[in-house]
This record gives sequence, C-alpha cells and structure tokens, in this order.
Amino acid sequence: MTGGDAASHRTRYDRIVSAIEQARAEASDRLTRFHRSAIAKVRPDADLLKLAGHESSTLGVWYAERKDAQPLDQPAFETLVALHEALLNHIALLAGRAWKDAKVPVEEYDALLEKVQAFDELAGRLVRAFQAAISDLDPLTGAQTRQVMLRDLKREVQRARRSGTPGCLAIADIDRFKSINDGHGHAVGDSVLAAVSGLLIESLRPYDSVYRYGGEEFLLCLPETGPEEARRVLDRVRERIAGHPVMIDGGKNLVVTISFGLTLMTPRRPLEELIDRADRALYLAKESGRNRVEVWRPETGSDGA
Repeated sequence: MTGGDAASHRTRYDRIVSAIEQARAEASDRLTRFHRSAIAKVRPDADLLKLAGHESSTLGVWYAERKDAQPLDQPAFETLVALHEALLNHIALLAGRAWKDAKVPVEEYDALLEKVQAFDELAGRLVRAFQAAISDLDPLTGAQTRQVMLRDLKREVQRARRSGTPGCLAIADIDRFKSINDGHGHAVGDSVLAAVSGLLIESLRPYDSVYRYGGEEFLLCLPETGPEEARRVLDRVRERIAGHPVMIDGGKNLVVTISFGLTLMTPRRPLEELIDRADRALYLAKESGRNRVEVWRPETGSDGA
C-alpha cells in the first residue's frame, strides 16, 4: 500500500460509514412517518407505499454501484442490504393496511420492529468496525498507530512465550529527515513520510506489521522470524526505498534512504527493553554511516551489517 493508497483506503472507509449512517437515518425517518400516518390516520407519503423501494433508495443505489468491489463484496453487506430491503417492503405493506384498516395485526407490527432492530444492530456493528479501522491508521502515512502497536506487540510477545518461536522487532528511521524538512519544507517532508511508509507496507511480507512510532520513525514487527532472515528482509526493503526517489516540486527526484535497528524479540524480556535494544541498534546504524541494518546482539551490544 503506498501513501496515496493509504489515504484512499481511509477515504473509502469514511464513505462507507457515511453511507451506512445515512441509510440508518432514512430508515428511522420512514418509520417515524409510518407511525404518524398509522396513528393520526393521515394518507401515507407515496414513498412509504412503494414496494421494492430499496432499489431506488440511497443505500440501494450506492450498493448496486459498488457491490462487487472490496470490502462491499463481504457477506455482511449482503445481509445488511437484504435486511434493508425487507424493512422497506414491510413498512410499505403495513403503511397501506394502517391507512385502510382500523388497525394493524399486532404480530405484523412486532415483525416490523424485529426487522428494524436487526437492520439497526448490523448497521451499527459495521459502522463501529470501520470507524475502528480508520482510527487504527495514522492519517498521514497509512501505518498503524502507536496505540495499536502497544496492544499488538504485547499479544505477539505472549504468543512467542507460548509457542517458543520468537520473532523480531525493528525500528526504522528516515536518514537526514530534518535536513529534508529544513531544505525543502514540511510539505515535502510529509510526502517523504507517506512515500516511505507506503514502500515499507508494500515491501514487507503479508504477516509483518508497520507502525508509526513517532516523527520519522517506524516500528516493524516480523513474527516467527530469526535475526538473519529479518536482516535479509530489511536489507531488501532498504534497497527498494533507496531505489525509489520521491518526486518533489518542479519534477525533481529526492533520493531517500533509511536505517534499521533490529533485535530478536526474546519472549522473557519486557517489551520496553526489546524496543530499547532495537533503538540502540538503530543508533549504531546511524553512527556507522546510515542506510544500513544493524542487529543488536547480547555479547557485543550490536553486530554491524
């Protein structure tokens, strides 16, 4: 996922949340107007009486245009749309009966309320899920946030303790980032952050994780991976970043490099100590010339690339 892809990802999720919330509001409005018509015995609005009203509703039109694209191709969205369609049809049938008849059968009204509850509960769960996904991503870089990082790493350390197969942690730092900000401005700095984060996410393996640790630093978790394999992975990522200059104002290309400090995620060591080891290895990478991977080792403090 590139920096631009990350921003697009967040925008898509925002639009999904907005569409679901609008559908909930419209369903609530229909129910309110149905009750007004049924209780006050006034002619129901034309849209309340329309069967298959879902197809022309905001949710119906929006979903029809996007149903084959991720993440709307998931079963949960099919269920939500089916519940919405059933709810609108039930309102249409009862609105006509309430207008013409003295009363609506209680079992039919109870069935309507069950449809309202089922639709609203599923819509609420989907909204909460997508809002959580949005809040878990750093808005500039698309990497996961530090808050998510702490939760995930504690779980990963616990898993390593149980399985006996520890992984690795690494801290990545963009080289000479202050000079980029000072020389080109913070807008270019932001572009560099987004581009580097996108390359990190895109270049690592599907089961690795990237978190924005702070400033120009990222923390990487490489599960079930020894230091030598992790070093090879990070060297490949480092070379790719150096080989993909960032385009800045005027069509110029800015070559960006990155340094890594790597440590084995020893299961019986506190998480804070493991992060500190990676940070010390990163410091040595910077001191040794930058654009390199340094591995922390207990007998020497660090072993250079």
